[in-house]
Amino acid sequence: MILIVKGKDYKGLMRKIIAFGSLIIMFAWYYNHMSNQFKAQNAKLAQELKIKNKKLANKRNISRKIERIIFKEAEKCVDLLHQEKIQSIKIEKNKLIITCDFNTNVEPIFIRYGVIALVKSTPENIKIAIDLKYIVESNYEA
Repeated sequence: MILIVKGKDYKGLMRKIIAFGSLIIMFAWYYNHMSNQFKAQNAKLAQELKIKNKKLANKRNISRKIERIIFKEAEKCVDLLHQEKIQSIKIEKNKLIITCDFNTNVEPIFIRYGVIALVKSTPENIKIAIDLKYIVESNYEA
């Protein structure tokens, strides 16, 4: 029987330590690289979100302005036709529809809007339809 006694192998131990150390360094580098990419992606998404929020706020402001314009125009129509003769005011699709009593004088509306105001007269009431596009275009720039 042959017996071989091995001594301590420092070269093999050094190779294992170097391999394990290089593995740790690679994982640390990969973690750092991925965290940098994640931060860049988050920054990009945050920037896009800011731009989207600004656009949304701008749209809200524009819609509020348009709503105020329409409301003021409806108030002017009520003043022209006298409030006690108005039955209802509503917006359907792209028209401002005013329903008033049959004996209401609609001449002030014709003077203000001309052919834009469409009038339908029935024995119960008078319906006046005014195009909102005309109202907004004529008052938005002012």
